[in-house]
Amino acid sequence: MRQDKIPLERDVAKLGHGRVFGVTGAMAAGKSTVGRMLVEKGWRVIEADEIVHRLYERGAEGYRKLVDALGEGILDSSKNLDRGLLAATMMRDSSVTATVNHLIHPLVRQTWKSEVSESLRLQPHRSVAVIIPLLFEAGVEESFDGKVAIGCREAVSRRRLTERGLSPEAIDFWMGKQWAIEKKAQACDQVLWNEGSLDLLRDQVDRWVEPK
Repeated sequence: MRQDKIPLERDVAKLGHGRVFGVTGAMAAGKSTVGRMLVEKGWRVIEADEIVHRLYERGAEGYRKLVDALGEGILDSSKNLDRGLLAATMMRDSSVTATVNHLIHPLVRQTWKSEVSESLRLQPHRSVAVIIPLLFEAGVEESFDGKVAIGCREAVSRRRLTERGLSPEAIDFWMGKQWAIEKKAQACDQVLWNEGSLDLLRDQVDRWVEPK
C-alpha cells in the first residue's frame, strides 16, 4: 500500500473534545510509537498489551485464572508466569489459545473501559486513544468515536519482528490471529503508514490530530 494512496485527510471533526479512539494496525507497525506521540500532545493513551502485562503479574486476576485453568506448568521457577512458555504452549495447542482468549480478553476489555471512563470523568475534554491490536478481531470497534490503523507491509512487519527476536513460526502464529492490514485499513476512519522516518510518522499524526 503506497503512502500517496493513504487517505490521511478524511473529513473528521477537529479533535480535543474528549473523543475516544481505537488504535489498531499491523504487527510491529509502530502503534506504541504513535501512542507516545499522542501522549506528548496531551492525550490519555491506554495500551491493551500493557494491561495484559499487568494481568499476568504474579497474584493478579489474569495470573490466577490462567494458573487455575492451565496449571503451574506455565510458571517459571520463581512462580512467575512465563510468557514465552505460555506462548509456546498456545502455539502447540489451539485449545490453550482458546482458553487464554476466553479468560483474558474480557478482563482486558473491562480494564480499558474502566480506565477510559475514569479519564473522561477526571478530564472530560481530554481525548483518549486505546491501542488494541485485536480491535476488530475482538469485536470491540463499536466502542469508539473513531478508529485508526497504523500500517506497514507484511514484509516490513516480518523483518521488524525478526529483529525483535521472534522465530518465523511465532511470527506466522501471531499474524495468523490478526486481520491483514488491508482489511483493517478499510474498516478504519484513518490510516497512518509507517515505513519511513519518525518525522514522517509524526507529520501524519499531526495531520490527523490537528487537521487544517
